[in-house]
Amino acid sequence: MELTPHEFKQLLNAAAASEFAVRDTALVRAGFYWGFTATELSLLNVQTIMARDGSWQSKFKLPASFAFNNESRTAHLRDAVVLKALDDYVQYRIDNEWALTESPEFRKLAPRQPFFLGNRGQAFAMTPRSPGASDLLPTGMNRLLRELLDAAGLEHHSPLVFRDTFIIRLWDKGLGKQEIMALTGIRKTETITRKISHRIPSVESVFESWYTEQWQ
Repeated sequence: MELTPHEFKQLLNAAAASEFAVRDTALVRAGFYWGFTATELSLLNVQTIMARDGSWQSKFKLPASFAFNNESRTAHLRDAVVLKALDDYVQYRIDNEWALTESPEFRKLAPRQPFFLGNRGQAFAMTPRSPGASDLLPTGMNRLLRELLDAAGLEHHSPLVFRDTFIIRLWDKGLGKQEIMALTGIRKTETITRKISHRIPSVESVFESWYTEQWQ
């Protein structure tokens, strides 16, 4: 399961047409760029990705407290397109007074509050997996991602498609399975292999097209 470039453009168009276009565009960009789970997107706080002076952390640690498999891991923030979307969203939060402080630090954003906020400037809902359970499900974030996918005409995809596409993109860009595991928190190489299997050529196909045009 992965997004094609055309489907990703459909998703961006749906985000841009939503009532909360700036937030939703930043969320789609970041979700595709980081490959975070819905829980991680829900609980990612301001001070994890932003320094006190308001600059972005080009390299940061996702806390073990809510990271996948409860293992802290490194993430990156370097792409100009993503940075622009996040800057626009920060300004949107400021303009709408979503979870601000009196301090100029962190661009006035409350540092311990989630970075991505719901439609009223509140944290996305997290609900127990079962009554009384401590394990929480990202119901609010999953609902929003589902709505965006549906609005884009991508009903056949689930919110997991962001993470799956991220994994495939890492493979296509030349990273190995161990590097992908480190960037996603996935522990089993079998899981990575399953997600990228359609990108790995068969032995037969290699020998069917050995003498490509440039080698003839």
